[in-house]
Amino acid sequence: MSGKSFKMRASHKAPVIGESLYLWGGNQVDLPAVHDSVQKRELTSTVDVYQLSTADWSSHLTRGTPPLGVIGYSCTTSHSNIYYFGGWCGHDLCYHNTLNVLNTIKMQWTSCSNAEQSLMKKAGAGMVSLEIGGSEYLVIIGGIGSTPTVYHPQFQYYQLEDGDICTNEQLLYNVPTGCETTMIKGTDSAIYISQEVMHGLFSFDSNDDKRSFVK
Repeated sequence: MSGKSFKMRASHKAPVIGESLYLWGGNQVDLPAVHDSVQKRELTSTVDVYQLSTADWSSHLTRGTPPLGVIGYSCTTSHSNIYYFGGWCGHDLCYHNTLNVLNTIKMQWTSCSNAEQSLMKKAGAGMVSLEIGGSEYLVIIGGIGSTPTVYHPQFQYYQLEDGDICTNEQLLYNVPTGCETTMIKGTDSAIYISQEVMHGLFSFDSNDDKRSFVK
């Protein structure tokens, strides 16, 4: 690989659009263990891009406000956009539940939804984009985070020894309309994932306190 070398990081994603791989956030040595600061914003305002065809790395300064959930966030792509949901802040049990998008053409951040108190703040969730009935959706499943303000009866919640909560919550975001992220209910038959399947995917062992990301 040619170009500059990059420092170590963990608990990040590396989405690919076309011939470009995008690297943002993650747990880094110089990431301040604070909720927000000028130093943290400077660090998270940079996106590293790897060109697959030429094996070149480059760094790009983004515009707008990057998400605060920089570790263990959920991520998926759609056209020239990269969507980011939730994530751990890097201090205490501070998680997020906002949805943000990075336009890779303009290299600009946009907030798609504000923090919604009924949605659990979490990291380590699965996230995919799919098309149903001609409309594009983002589906977010599972995760680990702080104690939710609302326990939705159609889903499962399990508290770990350190106070974190595991869940199999399913969230839905309608991309074309820009609708707020909403909870998937059993009546959403076209996209609802049965609890029997979810139980198999998210069976919690009280003796297993493993994370899908590193604190």
